[in-house]
Amino acid sequence: MGIIGAILKNPEDLHHLLKLKMASAAANRAIPSDPNLAFCYQMLRRVSGSFSIVILQLEPGLRNAVCVFYLVLRGLQAVDDLTIPYDLKVELLRNLHKKIFDRDFHFPCGNNDYKLLMDKFYLVILAFLGLTTGYQEVITEITERMGEGMVKYLNTEIISREDYNEYCHFSAGLMGLGLTRIFYTAGMEQFTPDYLSNAMGLFLQKTNVIRDYLENINAQPTSRLRWPKEVWSKYADKPEAFMDETNYKQGLHCLNEMVTDALSHGLDCLHYMAALQDQPNLRFCATFQITALGTLAMCYNNVEVFRGSVRMRRGLTAKILDVKNMVDVYGAFYDFTRLIAAKIDKTDPSAVTTHKFVDDIRSICRFEIKNRRAFTIESKFGHETFLVVALFVILVIMLLIVTKQ
Repeated sequence: MGIIGAILKNPEDLHHLLKLKMASAAANRAIPSDPNLAFCYQMLRRVSGSFSIVILQLEPGLRNAVCVFYLVLRGLQAVDDLTIPYDLKVELLRNLHKKIFDRDFHFPCGNNDYKLLMDKFYLVILAFLGLTTGYQEVITEITERMGEGMVKYLNTEIISREDYNEYCHFSAGLMGLGLTRIFYTAGMEQFTPDYLSNAMGLFLQKTNVIRDYLENINAQPTSRLRWPKEVWSKYADKPEAFMDETNYKQGLHCLNEMVTDALSHGLDCLHYMAALQDQPNLRFCATFQITALGTLAMCYNNVEVFRGSVRMRRGLTAKILDVKNMVDVYGAFYDFTRLIAAKIDKTDPSAVTTHKFVDDIRSICRFEIKNRRAFTIESKFGHETFLVVALFVILVIMLLIVTKQ
């Protein structure tokens, strides 16, 4: 009854979940017949979930380059496996940009989907070699720079905010730079300043670092938490202390400072997306950024970050995939920052700064939306939604009757 209860609580979700299901089926039909690209798109579905649907809506030549780029960088992440000896790991990270020209290269590592990716990485390489030289040059350069950055932080504790920003740059900011250059190489977008491209990646990576606190701090054989000591040491002797309910208040203060830091990139993300000229490119970028902001809104001042998993409900994620234009983006950013604003406690040490970032984002969104707004994260239970939910309930009842017979 879990899914039924969730739909009855948020009836509009059913409509968006059904659209997501249909889009997923259409995405499966769009997988290329070329066996190398087919493997890439199948792996994309397995390691990126529903976001692969948005990638498949890009222009065909561009989406192949983006798909391969994404999987090559996932290969770097798979190599960052705690079971691989340090020296071998360093060698692989520093040389993967060379190995993607070796048609036979593969390396058994990782778990589950990542193991399959690396076992058959030669198929990704063959797809890479089928791209134009311009795309290959971008992917090679970014892979080299990211690999070197990952080596730097293999055994380096993140002490300062500067360390944290650099780590996030290597982890995701470089991907933002790479995507910008791929868009430019495709002749579809103007060249965007690096600081804006970097901000797009930092916003996503910082959201993941915040959300995955519990998973990373409990990682074996050693913690993989990437919260900077400059921040968490204000509130505890060690970051593990926030799991103890007696330290929840201090933990929330630390968490809120981390979320506030991530919000500092919000305006740059909006400026980057507003400059995009191609609608599918905008939808692709906006899906990730809106989801990140929504996740930050869920995490802000939420003790569940220290106790379990904090995720947006699937229906809302499906709704975000339906964003069509920049007005929708402004609407989503406005709504999620409003949620954060409603949770700000004036006694929180970061409250003034949080309000500033939230108010700055809401101000530009309010100005751009004006009377044109169509998208909202709020549920709207209209006539069409009622009919869809009623039909769904009838089908469930019929299924239960048939099952009992």
